[in-house]
Amino acid sequence: MPEHVSRWPEGHSLPALPQQRQTGHRSESVELTPEERGAFAELVRQLGDRH
Repeated sequence: MPEHVSRWPEGHSLPALPQQRQTGHRSESVELTPEERGAFAELVRQLGDRH
């Protein structure tokens, strides 16, 4: 990090940001139909081909 950039002291929160929760929300899931799983797999393949 360049000398002219100061780091905020570790372990101190930034005054402009609200306190963050330490844990996230409980995970949620839904069952996909075979057609939905196939469509999602195809989408993932198409997106993977872009790179």
